Amino acid sequence: MFRIGAINDELSPDLVRGLDLACELGVKDIEIHAVGEQSIEEIDDRTVEELQQLLAERGLRVCNVSSTAFLRCHLKDSPEVIQWKGSFRTTFGSYKDHLRYLQRALDIARTLDAPMVRVFAFWREGPTTDQVYDLAAERLQPAVDLAEKAGIPLVVENCPHTYFDWGSRAVQLVEMVNSPWLKLLWDPCTGVRSGEEDILSAYPRIIRQVAHVHAKDLRFEPENGRPHRYVPIGEGVVPWEQILSLLAKDGYEGAVALETHHLAPDGTKETAARAMHAGLSRIAQRISVEAKGQKP
Repeated sequence: MFRIGAINDELSPDLVRGLDLACELGVKDIEIHAVGEQSIEEIDDRTVEELQQLLAERGLRVCNVSSTAFLRCHLKDSPEVIQWKGSFRTTFGSYKDHLRYLQRALDIARTLDAPMVRVFAFWREGPTTDQVYDLAAERLQPAVDLAEKAGIPLVVENCPHTYFDWGSRAVQLVEMVNSPWLKLLWDPCTGVRSGEEDILSAYPRIIRQVAHVHAKDLRFEPENGRPHRYVPIGEGVVPWEQILSLLAKDGYEGAVALETHHLAPDGTKETAARAMHAGLSRIAQRISVEAKGQKP
């Protein structure tokens, strides 16, 4: 059975408060993305030690070091800096810079005893063509080599800002690289947001490659002047009951990490995270009860 996890800054922008909320919710698996104003791969050794102490004091384990390597990164080298308007903490720079960021993330993962490091697959600057697949697989190979040397696998996330926004696209890339050191971080909601008509069409391939899952939900609201709005799990259009039932049935035992991506009506991330956790927990409980009822 999968485990419910959470991304630290999706619980609260304050590191300590986010970790404390995880404990209140009974979450043991924490994905670390941002620490203060920095993405995880940017923090110094002293901050890593402080983070390690905070986690140990609370009995929390790191399920993923959520680096932003190769997000704000051109697939083809360019001196132009990729701009980012949101509050999401990211690194940026050249391809070589991102390889250095990744090495730092791997070093931090080793210190925190994390089982994997998240990466992306290059900023979208056009359609996802066969040439893009080939070049992305080639450009990821040095990253995979670093992961193998460190003994810590990478998980590539399907992300709406990259060429590999659909789960089906991201899993095809993972299959092309064909290495035990690169697996899939599946975000079904991102597939829905990005126009993937049937996010479960590639599920037989996804289940063979998935090592981590992100959980959020949305509604499309063009009538309100916006393409979509994030909502608590179970209140949107993402078929989470079906997704989680399939994962449980097929023996997925990794984390399903809450990624709130919105504020609650009271303006806080914390209230939104509580609602997200409640929605995911209700579905998980139903699946657990059904699974026990089916046992002989």
